[in-house]
Amino acid sequence: MTDRQETRSAWSPADGNSFEHAKAAFEQNFAQFRHLNEQMNRIPAFAVTLTGGFWYVAVVSNYGHSLGPVREHLARFALMLFAGLCDFTLVCIAIRVRDVMADYLDRVRRFEGEWWSERTPSLPVFRDYSMISMYSILIIAGALLSWVGAFVLFWPADHISYWWGILSLVCALVISVFMAYLLPRWLTR
Repeated sequence: MTDRQETRSAWSPADGNSFEHAKAAFEQNFAQFRHLNEQMNRIPAFAVTLTGGFWYVAVVSNYGHSLGPVREHLARFALMLFAGLCDFTLVCIAIRVRDVMADYLDRVRRFEGEWWSERTPSLPVFRDYSMISMYSILIIAGALLSWVGAFVLFWPADHISYWWGILSLVCALVISVFMAYLLPRWLTR
């Protein structure tokens, strides 16, 4: 991008009411950006709490004799699968929040214009989405551990192939992705 194009895309200060309007818009955009940043930074802690809670209930809790051994294994299996599905969904939510944050950050940069200070990271691999990528990798690792734990520790039946469980897990992931994509479009018709 040339200097001329960069100047055109940056906001230029105006006088009177238009400046006050632009200032109020800047303050609202920055407040919204700050709020989204807080939300994004809460997702990993929420994922750890949620996954740990499901793991505790699945592994440590004693259901007594009320369910019977087969149903108890099935309940534990389902909890571990659900923990992994929740982690997968939280990664999608975090990435979506970060995408929305990028739009607000562009607006803030345009307003600040020449006063914007671009801070480059010390390592070239740490760019725009590096923090959310690291969070996502760790949360997905928790999801994978939940799924592996479900199959290794709590597979409910010896006479049913593991492939049926893996197929059901893949179907659940595909259905959740399609629902996340189609449900908002269906609701906003």
